[in-house]
Amino acid sequence: MTRKITNYTLTVTAGPTRDISSHVPVPVNTEQPLHFDTNLISTDLFVRIQNYRGTDKTLPSTSPYFETPPHSTNKDKYSISFSPLIFKDSSINGDDLVLGNDFDEPISKNLPPGFSVAWRVARWVVDPGLDGDPWAEKPWLEGRVLSSVNVIDIGDRDDKKQAGEGVDVLEEGLYKSKLNAEEGSEEEIPKDGAARMKFFVQQEKRKKFVFEKGEKYWMDFYNPYLDFNEFALHLPGISIHILQYWDGQPLRYVLKNRVDQTVYLVVQFTLTPKEDVDTDEEDEDDDGDDEEDDEGDDEIFEDARQSEGTTSQKSTNPAVQTSNDDID
Repeated sequence: MTRKITNYTLTVTAGPTRDISSHVPVPVNTEQPLHFDTNLISTDLFVRIQNYRGTDKTLPSTSPYFETPPHSTNKDKYSISFSPLIFKDSSINGDDLVLGNDFDEPISKNLPPGFSVAWRVARWVVDPGLDGDPWAEKPWLEGRVLSSVNVIDIGDRDDKKQAGEGVDVLEEGLYKSKLNAEEGSEEEIPKDGAARMKFFVQQEKRKKFVFEKGEKYWMDFYNPYLDFNEFALHLPGISIHILQYWDGQPLRYVLKNRVDQTVYLVVQFTLTPKEDVDTDEEDEDDDGDDEEDDEGDDEIFEDARQSEGTTSQKSTNPAVQTSNDDID
């Protein structure tokens, strides 16, 4: 008996903590920002999902964002954007700010065949700075923002779209900032986003950067690998249909300080069974692609190596609100 993804809808919420009671629904695929203003940060959050099958039927199933370069070329499946993000309480060292997933309960018994290969591929091909322990009692996977977030800009933006002007696609601009370097050493941040990510894989580079209190940081995290429409992971050389192994826990992205574990913002993706649907109903159309075997790990990993180069709702919480206003 297998599950059908069509028997579920997806709900996206966000809040200043992991506690779901602090969350509000995210207006997915709209250009209406969900504004957070806490004692730690101020930000406008946008979440976009291609082929979104949402619990809230009033939300669009896609966004013009996915029709604009580079997302149309990349075939990106989703985006989490902070536009902008301002740290209000204190500055943060570049080696300490992370964005990643964590879980309340172990997932090791539910990891699909082939996951060990997927984990190696993700750390080697997709994000060399990815760290974590999926087999822990409280599993976690996280990447340093500097080397994992695809686009980061800084300061005021002349090209910022105003409300009603269409989708706001961010461009790389962190190179306008400077590293803390020894006297006489002026090392520059690469202008290209991919080059910047590779540059900051090196810990010594990250430690020289500081996210300054009060500064504006524009960030867009996206990729073509995680497909929320099919609840599947498509990495170079390997695909895993996650739904058949899902234990009911939500997938959450946590923006935090890895050293003192201060949480700045949590974005949570929750699958919800449709009413009056047997979620264990047999899916005769299931092609069985998810029935992979770890015995083929080495062959799959080799395939992955060869493919590397082809590769509006208001909240009662005063800290959270939807707004069309810019952050001053």
